[in-house]
Amino acid sequence: MPLTQRRLHDEAYRRLRDVRPELATPAGESDLAALLRARAEAVERPGADAVQAVAVLRGFDPAAWVRDATAFALGLAPDTAAAWRRSFTRTVYLAGNPENLLGRYSFDHLAEDGSVGWCGPAPAANSAGLRRLLKLFLSTAPFPVGPPTTITVPPPHGAAARGPASRGSAAHGPAPHGPASHGPAPRAAVHRDLYVAASGVPVPEALVHLNHLVVEAALDGLIGPGDRLTLRSVPSLTGAVTPFAALRVDVDRAHPHQLRAFAALTEETPDV
Repeated sequence: MPLTQRRLHDEAYRRLRDVRPELATPAGESDLAALLRARAEAVERPGADAVQAVAVLRGFDPAAWVRDATAFALGLAPDTAAAWRRSFTRTVYLAGNPENLLGRYSFDHLAEDGSVGWCGPAPAANSAGLRRLLKLFLSTAPFPVGPPTTITVPPPHGAAARGPASRGSAAHGPAPHGPASHGPAPRAAVHRDLYVAASGVPVPEALVHLNHLVVEAALDGLIGPGDRLTLRSVPSLTGAVTPFAALRVDVDRAHPHQLRAFAALTEETPDV
Protein backbone atom coordinates (compact mmCIF):
# COMPACT_ATOMS: atom_id res chain seq x y z
CA MET A 1 0.00 0.00 0.00
CA PRO A 2 1.64 3.31 -1.07
CA LEU A 3 2.39 5.97 1.53
CA THR A 4 -0.36 8.33 0.45
CA GLN A 5 -1.58 11.25 2.56
CA ARG A 6 -4.60 9.11 3.49
CA ARG A 7 -2.45 6.34 4.87
CA LEU A 8 -0.20 8.78 6.76
CA HIS A 9 -3.27 10.44 8.27
CA ASP A 10 -4.66 7.05 9.31
CA GLU A 11 -1.38 6.15 10.99
CA ALA A 12 -1.14 9.47 12.88
CA TYR A 13 -4.75 9.12 14.03
CA ARG A 14 -4.22 5.49 15.12
CA ARG A 15 -1.26 6.50 17.29
CA LEU A 16 -3.30 9.22 18.98
CA ARG A 17 -6.30 6.92 19.44
CA ASP A 18 -4.21 4.12 20.92
CA VAL A 19 -2.45 6.37 23.44
CA ARG A 20 -5.04 9.07 24.27
CA PRO A 21 -8.42 7.77 23.02
CA GLU A 22 -10.31 10.58 24.76
CA LEU A 23 -8.65 13.06 22.37
CA ALA A 24 -9.23 11.04 19.20
CA THR A 25 -12.43 12.74 18.04
CA PRO A 26 -14.30 11.57 14.94
CA ALA A 27 -13.37 14.86 13.26
CA GLY A 28 -9.68 14.06 13.64
CA GLU A 29 -10.13 10.81 11.74
CA SER A 30 -10.78 12.70 8.52
CA ASP A 31 -9.66 16.30 9.06
CA LEU A 32 -5.95 17.09 9.40
CA ALA A 33 -6.50 20.37 11.26
CA ALA A 34 -8.64 18.60 13.86
CA LEU A 35 -6.06 15.86 14.22
CA LEU A 36 -3.25 18.36 14.75
CA ARG A 37 -5.30 20.25 17.36
CA ALA A 38 -5.87 17.00 19.24
CA ARG A 39 -2.15 16.19 19.14
CA ALA A 40 -1.30 19.66 20.43
CA GLU A 41 -3.78 19.17 23.26
CA ALA A 42 -2.08 15.89 24.16
CA VAL A 43 1.20 17.77 24.55
CA GLU A 44 -0.33 20.66 26.48
CA ARG A 45 -2.38 18.42 28.78
CA PRO A 46 -0.24 15.37 29.60
CA GLY A 47 -1.80 12.63 31.68
CA ALA A 48 -1.43 12.50 35.44
CA ASP A 49 1.09 9.65 35.08
CA ALA A 50 3.16 11.37 32.36
CA VAL A 51 6.81 10.36 32.25
CA GLN A 52 9.76 11.11 30.03
CA ALA A 53 13.12 9.58 29.29
CA VAL A 54 16.31 11.63 29.18
CA ALA A 55 19.20 10.73 26.88
CA VAL A 56 22.63 12.32 27.30
CA LEU A 57 24.61 12.15 24.04
CA ARG A 58 28.33 12.57 23.55
CA GLY A 59 27.75 12.22 19.83
CA PHE A 60 25.34 10.65 17.40
CA ASP A 61 25.89 7.51 15.37
CA PRO A 62 22.59 6.32 13.86
CA ALA A 63 23.29 2.58 13.96
CA ALA A 64 24.66 2.70 17.50
CA TRP A 65 21.65 4.78 18.55
CA VAL A 66 19.21 2.19 17.21
CA ARG A 67 21.04 -0.59 19.03
CA ASP A 68 21.09 1.21 22.40
CA ALA A 69 17.59 2.69 22.14
CA THR A 70 16.09 -0.75 21.55
CA ALA A 71 18.10 -2.27 24.39
CA PHE A 72 16.91 0.50 26.71
CA ALA A 73 13.26 0.05 25.73
CA LEU A 74 13.38 -3.74 25.95
CA GLY A 75 14.85 -3.52 29.44
CA LEU A 76 12.00 -1.53 30.97
CA ALA A 77 9.69 -3.05 33.54
CA PRO A 78 6.14 -3.50 32.22
CA ASP A 79 4.57 -0.71 34.29
CA THR A 80 7.31 1.74 33.31
CA ALA A 81 7.05 0.77 29.65
CA ALA A 82 3.27 1.24 29.70
CA ALA A 83 3.52 4.68 31.32
CA TRP A 84 6.11 5.78 28.75
CA ARG A 85 3.94 4.49 25.93
CA ARG A 86 1.00 6.52 27.30
CA SER A 87 3.32 9.54 27.30
CA PHE A 88 4.05 9.08 23.58
CA THR A 89 7.58 7.87 24.48
CA ARG A 90 8.61 11.46 25.17
CA THR A 91 12.40 11.81 25.34
CA VAL A 92 14.61 14.80 26.08
CA TYR A 93 18.02 14.83 24.35
CA LEU A 94 20.91 16.54 26.13
CA ALA A 95 24.46 17.17 24.93
CA GLY A 96 27.15 15.86 27.25
CA ASN A 97 29.56 13.05 28.08
CA PRO A 98 27.76 10.51 30.28
CA GLU A 99 31.01 9.08 31.62
CA ASN A 100 31.96 12.49 33.04
CA LEU A 101 28.69 12.58 34.99
CA LEU A 102 28.85 9.21 36.72
CA GLY A 103 30.15 10.67 39.97
CA ARG A 104 27.08 12.85 40.35
CA TYR A 105 24.37 11.20 38.28
CA SER A 106 23.41 7.64 37.53
CA PHE A 107 21.97 6.19 34.36
CA ASP A 108 19.45 3.42 33.90
CA HIS A 109 21.22 2.37 30.71
CA LEU A 110 24.66 3.28 29.43
CA ALA A 111 25.99 2.45 25.97
CA GLU A 112 28.95 0.06 26.00
CA ASP A 113 31.23 2.81 24.69
CA GLY A 114 29.82 5.38 27.12
CA SER A 115 28.53 7.59 24.31
CA VAL A 116 24.88 7.68 25.44
CA GLY A 117 23.33 7.47 28.89
CA TRP A 118 19.61 6.99 29.50
CA CYS A 119 17.58 8.02 32.55
CA GLY A 120 13.97 7.12 33.28
CA PRO A 121 11.32 7.07 32.05
CA ALA A 122 10.15 9.01 35.09
CA PRO A 123 8.26 12.20 35.97
CA ALA A 124 9.98 15.31 34.60
CA ALA A 125 10.84 16.56 38.10
CA ASN A 126 13.15 13.58 38.61
CA SER A 127 15.57 14.76 35.93
CA ALA A 128 15.31 18.51 36.59
CA GLY A 129 18.85 18.79 37.93
CA LEU A 130 20.38 17.05 34.94
CA ARG A 131 18.33 19.15 32.53
CA ARG A 132 19.47 22.34 34.24
CA LEU A 133 23.10 21.26 34.01
CA LEU A 134 23.19 20.32 30.33
CA LYS A 135 22.01 21.98 27.13
CA LEU A 136 19.74 20.39 24.58
CA PHE A 137 21.41 18.34 21.87
CA LEU A 138 21.37 20.69 18.87
CA SER A 139 22.88 20.56 15.41
CA THR A 140 22.21 21.95 11.96
CA ALA A 141 23.98 19.05 10.26
CA PRO A 142 21.82 16.92 7.96
CA PHE A 143 21.13 13.31 8.86
CA PRO A 144 24.08 11.27 7.53
CA VAL A 145 23.48 9.39 4.31
CA GLY A 146 25.64 6.37 3.63
CA PRO A 147 25.59 2.69 2.79
CA PRO A 148 23.13 0.47 4.65
CA THR A 149 24.25 -0.68 8.10
CA THR A 150 22.93 -3.78 9.84
CA ILE A 151 22.85 -4.10 13.61
CA THR A 152 21.76 -6.91 15.89
CA VAL A 153 19.42 -5.94 18.71
CA PRO A 154 21.07 -6.88 22.02
CA PRO A 155 19.19 -8.59 24.82
CA PRO A 156 17.90 -6.46 27.69
CA HIS A 157 20.22 -6.47 30.65
CA GLY A 158 20.67 -4.91 34.07
CA ALA A 159 21.59 -1.25 34.34
CA ALA A 160 24.97 -0.93 32.68
CA ALA A 161 26.17 1.88 34.89
CA ARG A 162 24.30 3.14 37.86
CA GLY A 163 26.88 5.41 39.36
CA PRO A 164 26.62 6.55 42.97
CA ALA A 165 23.48 8.66 43.30
CA SER A 166 23.92 12.01 44.93
CA ARG A 167 21.87 15.08 45.57
CA GLY A 168 20.07 16.06 42.37
CA SER A 169 20.72 12.66 40.85
CA ALA A 170 18.82 11.66 37.75
CA ALA A 171 18.18 8.28 39.33
CA HIS A 172 14.65 7.70 40.46
CA GLY A 173 14.75 4.62 42.63
CA PRO A 174 15.20 0.97 41.68
CA ALA A 175 16.26 0.37 38.12
CA PRO A 176 13.33 -0.62 35.89
CA HIS A 177 15.46 -3.37 34.35
CA GLY A 178 15.89 -7.02 35.22
CA PRO A 179 13.75 -10.14 35.30
CA ALA A 180 10.49 -8.17 35.02
CA SER A 181 11.59 -6.43 31.83
CA HIS A 182 9.01 -5.49 29.23
CA GLY A 183 8.23 -7.54 26.17
CA PRO A 184 6.29 -10.47 24.75
CA ALA A 185 7.38 -14.08 24.99
CA PRO A 186 10.67 -14.90 23.23
CA ARG A 187 10.43 -15.63 19.53
CA ALA A 188 12.76 -16.45 16.70
CA ALA A 189 14.85 -13.50 15.56
CA VAL A 190 13.83 -11.80 12.32
CA HIS A 191 15.28 -9.27 9.90
CA ARG A 192 13.66 -5.95 9.03
CA ASP A 193 14.73 -2.86 7.14
CA LEU A 194 14.64 0.46 8.98
CA TYR A 195 14.28 3.50 6.73
CA VAL A 196 14.99 7.12 7.63
CA ALA A 197 13.90 9.95 5.31
CA ALA A 198 16.94 12.21 5.39
CA SER A 199 16.29 14.96 2.83
CA GLY A 200 15.99 18.35 4.54
CA VAL A 201 15.95 16.81 8.03
CA PRO A 202 18.65 17.95 10.50
CA VAL A 203 20.14 15.43 12.91
CA PRO A 204 18.16 16.44 16.04
CA GLU A 205 14.83 16.19 14.23
CA ALA A 206 15.72 12.88 12.61
CA LEU A 207 16.86 11.60 15.99
CA VAL A 208 13.45 12.33 17.49
CA HIS A 209 11.62 10.50 14.71
CA LEU A 210 14.01 7.55 14.66
CA ASN A 211 13.83 7.17 18.42
CA HIS A 212 10.03 7.23 18.56
CA LEU A 213 9.85 4.59 15.87
CA VAL A 214 12.35 2.11 17.28
CA VAL A 215 11.42 2.32 20.96
CA GLU A 216 7.70 2.04 20.21
CA ALA A 217 8.37 -0.90 17.91
CA ALA A 218 10.36 -2.53 20.72
CA LEU A 219 7.62 -1.87 23.28
CA ASP A 220 5.01 -3.25 20.85
CA GLY A 221 6.97 -6.43 20.15
CA LEU A 222 7.88 -5.65 16.55
CA ILE A 223 11.56 -5.48 17.52
CA GLY A 224 13.03 -8.06 19.86
CA PRO A 225 16.39 -9.36 21.08
CA GLY A 226 18.45 -10.94 18.33
CA ASP A 227 16.58 -9.20 15.51
CA ARG A 228 18.71 -7.80 12.72
CA LEU A 229 17.82 -4.31 11.53
CA THR A 230 19.30 -2.81 8.38
CA LEU A 231 19.35 0.96 8.64
CA ARG A 232 18.83 2.68 5.30
CA SER A 233 18.92 6.45 4.73
CA VAL A 234 16.84 7.60 1.78
CA PRO A 235 15.89 11.09 0.57
CA SER A 236 12.16 10.48 1.02
CA LEU A 237 9.62 7.75 1.68
CA THR A 238 6.91 9.43 -0.40
CA GLY A 239 5.27 6.93 -2.69
CA ALA A 240 7.07 3.94 -1.17
CA VAL A 241 5.21 0.66 -1.67
CA THR A 242 7.31 -1.52 0.64
CA PRO A 243 5.16 -3.38 3.21
CA PHE A 244 5.72 -1.44 6.43
CA ALA A 245 4.97 -2.72 9.94
CA ALA A 246 5.42 0.68 11.62
CA LEU A 247 5.64 4.31 10.52
CA ARG A 248 6.73 7.55 12.14
CA VAL A 249 4.50 10.31 10.78
CA ASP A 250 4.57 14.04 11.49
CA VAL A 251 3.86 17.35 9.79
CA ASP A 252 6.00 18.11 6.76
CA ARG A 253 7.70 21.39 7.64
CA ALA A 254 8.17 22.23 3.97
CA HIS A 255 4.44 21.70 3.42
CA PRO A 256 2.66 22.40 6.74
CA HIS A 257 -0.70 21.22 5.42
CA GLN A 258 0.66 17.78 4.64
CA LEU A 259 2.05 14.84 6.59
CA ARG A 260 5.35 13.11 5.95
CA ALA A 261 6.76 9.70 6.81
CA PHE A 262 10.06 10.37 8.55
CA ALA A 263 10.97 6.79 9.40
CA ALA A 264 9.58 3.34 8.69
CA LEU A 265 10.11 -0.24 9.79
CA THR A 266 9.36 -2.96 7.26
CA GLU A 267 7.64 -6.25 7.72
CA GLU A 268 9.99 -9.21 8.04
CA THR A 269 12.36 -9.36 5.07
CA PRO A 270 15.03 -11.81 3.91
CA ASP A 271 18.39 -11.10 5.52
CA VAL A 272 20.68 -10.74 2.50
